[in-house]
Amino acid sequence: MSGNLEAVEREILGLQGMLLAALAEMRQLYDVYLEMLAPIARQQLITVSYQVCTQVFPEQFLTLEEPERQELQRQIVELATVLETTILGLQPRRQEDSSSKQEAVNGEEDSTKAQEPPSLSAQLSQVLYQSSLKINHLLQRATILPPAPIAVILEIASKAENRPLGRIPHLLTMMLDEQKLQEEGAEEQNTSDSLRESPSHHPMAAIYLQLEELEFQHPPLANQRSQIRQLEARLATLQQQLHKKQRQYLVLKASRAWWQTWKANEAADATASVPEAMDGEQ
Repeated sequence: MSGNLEAVEREILGLQGMLLAALAEMRQLYDVYLEMLAPIARQQLITVSYQVCTQVFPEQFLTLEEPERQELQRQIVELATVLETTILGLQPRRQEDSSSKQEAVNGEEDSTKAQEPPSLSAQLSQVLYQSSLKINHLLQRATILPPAPIAVILEIASKAENRPLGRIPHLLTMMLDEQKLQEEGAEEQNTSDSLRESPSHHPMAAIYLQLEELEFQHPPLANQRSQIRQLEARLATLQQQLHKKQRQYLVLKASRAWWQTWKANEAADATASVPEAMDGEQ
């Protein structure tokens, strides 16, 4: 029993070491992945904005005066640069550096350093969503994109499963009445045919940066992401094995405690029975 307990304890220590090593490797992979992704996302935001202004709504862009075009381009670049900086800020090493500085200021020790980093995929999706929202609002203010509830369009797109890649990457296109139909429900459906025939009916477009398309367009980025997924699967396996061994350790430890207590009780009972036997002999 004792030998089994010590053996399981050694196995747990070994699994914990492997888990910590895998987590360190995961941080390195994410550092490289985000280092690659940040400039790609920046360039794609600028590129798709260019395509909206020159290929989708060229007439609207040409109505702008030269100073207005310059200001629009300046703001597009500014949003793209902020996106790049934000993505780089998600790197585990940068977040750890920030946490270390905060601990030094607070005089506290962070007990979560060895833990797995939070879901960066979810954080990235949110960052890309917010950047898409801002660039669409900018293009609407510049009267390039027609008025429409951009947040609703992006929300619908974010919930769609297996959305096919469009002709222009990161660009959603639809007819404006179709978007209204999705937003307002069945009542709009009754009048959709008449809207389609209306001369005021216009196409709608919205920029929506998505990780899947960014990776699809850039194989090295997709390869880096594939390595992350493989390591995530390995981490899940290690965590399952560790949980199983920790459970086994508790069972063995409880069993040992049971029998130690049982034997102590037996010894106490045997000691108590000796005086009784002596009294009987007298």
